Amino acid sequence: MFMPDMSDVGPPAKGPGLPERIPEADPPPVKVRIEHARNCEMQNELKTEILKEIPEAQIELVVGEDNSFEIMINGKLIFSKTQLGHYPDLAEIVEITKWGNKGKSFLHLYLCSVAEGGQPNMVITDKKNTPLPKRVIMMCTIS
Repeated sequence: MFMPDMSDVGPPAKGPGLPERIPEADPPPVKVRIEHARNCEMQNELKTEILKEIPEAQIELVVGEDNSFEIMINGKLIFSKTQLGHYPDLAEIVEITKWGNKGKSFLHLYLCSVAEGGQPNMVITDKKNTPLPKRVIMMCTIS
């Protein structure tokens, strides 16, 4: 594949009728919601680890149903002990939170990690709660 020499590109075009380029704003701080069981202590450990790496993170701890441990980042459910049957790897959740703080797409992050040989370990949902295998099949059959 031919890649042009970027030194030939020059500055963006200016002139009448062309919009002024606006510098991209930083994404807002990541919002993390941890729903946990009443007697669970893992949420405090996770909160501490996230704040160590991302001090500006906004973390909400919510007491949920017994045996629950659900993690939402920027409004997206990314981990559910109820659905997956185990507690999360804290380092993995902290890493995902760092990407969320940079405004990155979780679906992209998920698909890249699975493509690199990682285990599908996040809960991925869409607006209609379509199962992930069906969505992957639907994406792959478009030609």
